[in-house]
Amino acid sequence: MKRLLSLLLVFALVFPIVAASDSSKKDSAEGNKKSEEATEINWVKYDEGLKMAKESGKHILINFTTPWCGYCKKMNRTTFKEPEVIKMLDESFISIKVDGDSKKELNIDGYKITERDLSRAEYRVRGYPTYWLLKPEGEKLGYISGYQEAGNFLDLLYFMKESLYDKMEFKEYMQNGGRKAFSKG
Repeated sequence: MKRLLSLLLVFALVFPIVAASDSSKKDSAEGNKKSEEATEINWVKYDEGLKMAKESGKHILINFTTPWCGYCKKMNRTTFKEPEVIKMLDESFISIKVDGDSKKELNIDGYKITERDLSRAEYRVRGYPTYWLLKPEGEKLGYISGYQEAGNFLDLLYFMKESLYDKMEFKEYMQNGGRKAFSKG
């Protein structure tokens, strides 16, 4: 767990520097060809998403956001509009959106907590956007914060989807070509 957490931190700090614009342009062009179906990510509430993940066996992506967050808005306009990102999230993940300012109450197996308290107390979110990645049964794997280019984000999602974190470090995965080298298709 600590290894994955440190890998995600390295990813968040170092990877955006490496070829961010090139990969996002290529991914955008490829994504436009491959997926024309969905135009939006199917975001669900936290309590519903946990149940869905257990039933489906899919990993969980939690998007901690706020209405005032500039980079959250940028993610919504760019990365989360990319057809390949939409397809990956909708087919392979349970995508949960949590408003870090909301006082909406969630009911998690009888435990009641607001979205705001969930963000701050349970996940210790200190800035937005923050993305937590969890195993299907709800075990926390790690998080990244800040704006993410589509190509970088897809590399991380593929790493999680295929459970490659059990086999190698994220750095090794990226040095070996990321999702393009490891994908089966």
